[in-house]
Amino acid sequence: MLIVALVLSCGVAQAQKVSKSDSEVEFKSHVDLQLMGGAGYTIAEGNYLQMFSPAAALNLGWQITPTFGLRLGGSGWQGKGTALSAQGIENYAFKFAQGSLDLTFDLANLFGGYRHDRVFSPYLFVGGGAAYGFDNGANKVQSVTPSEYFAYLWEKNLLTPVGRGGIGANIRLSDALAIMIEANANVLNDHFNSKKAGNPDFQFNALAGLKINLGKTYTRKPAPVVVDNSAAEREAARLAAEKAAAEKAAAEKAAAEKAAAEKAAAEKAARDAAMQQICTFFERDSFVILPAEAEKLTDYVEWLKENPDVNISLTGYADVQTGKHKHNMWLSENRAAVVKDFLVNAGISESRITTDFKGDTVQPFAENDKNRVTISLVTK
Repeated sequence: MLIVALVLSCGVAQAQKVSKSDSEVEFKSHVDLQLMGGAGYTIAEGNYLQMFSPAAALNLGWQITPTFGLRLGGSGWQGKGTALSAQGIENYAFKFAQGSLDLTFDLANLFGGYRHDRVFSPYLFVGGGAAYGFDNGANKVQSVTPSEYFAYLWEKNLLTPVGRGGIGANIRLSDALAIMIEANANVLNDHFNSKKAGNPDFQFNALAGLKINLGKTYTRKPAPVVVDNSAAEREAARLAAEKAAAEKAAAEKAAAEKAAAEKAAAEKAARDAAMQQICTFFERDSFVILPAEAEKLTDYVEWLKENPDVNISLTGYADVQTGKHKHNMWLSENRAAVVKDFLVNAGISESRITTDFKGDTVQPFAENDKNRVTISLVTK
């Protein structure tokens, strides 16, 4: 009745495939691999702690809906039992391998709605299969009363049906990986532990391991597509958009070119204004061109080359507070001459240059030290 109720409930719940965490996410049927290990316990009359043995399981699961799935598995390892022998109570072990097919029910999705990112998902399962027993350690026990203790003793191997069920939980680590914990009970033929008890034998397992999803567990809904049947309108809108974009680009280009031209014109005007008068300063009683003044004249040469129609006049001066009048005339003459030589050697035609000198008879600057200078003026 429980199985029927679960199946019917799953039939209702499976209709909900959209995640409650994200309305754009929809469940996708997928396959997973389950690897688990742990401990098994066989019911027997011996010491409780001595009946534990290793257990392992390898399952291939198919999650068909958010709530319902199938699981094909292989499990087993070792079972144990006890017998009264000539030496007293004696434990023995036997090996077995078990194949099973389970129906799985995701309780979280069943009762809480599907969530693709749920961290803790408890489940239960029921199923059945068959177990194959071998390497039976009971054959080595010298029982005092074999007919009583080992009425079902199997010497080589045993094949018995299995009914099983259990509970577990998946702890999500990522879309592809989860930790599994599971407890299950397996009911087997009374022959399983070789002793006749008049009721089935039981094997209990506590397991833990990993669940690996072998594909995507959900998909995202594609964005809704709006169908526009008016091809002409779309084409017209496209052409209008292209035209507007081209006009905007042309306007921006023209504006940028205009701004660049205005900037260049302003810079040229400022440069032309600055070059109308160039002063080359000298140290006291010297007509040697200093490095800083040579750099200034080099820039002046470039401007003169850019303006080949411009002619200039060079006039040398000396400060009145230094030296005698005759010496200052000679000094100012040489100051004009060295500037002319600099310009001519840099490639400026001598025909574009006229020279003059004033000595200390004219003081172009109020500050005395500045009057040790050659001043270049544009004459045309």
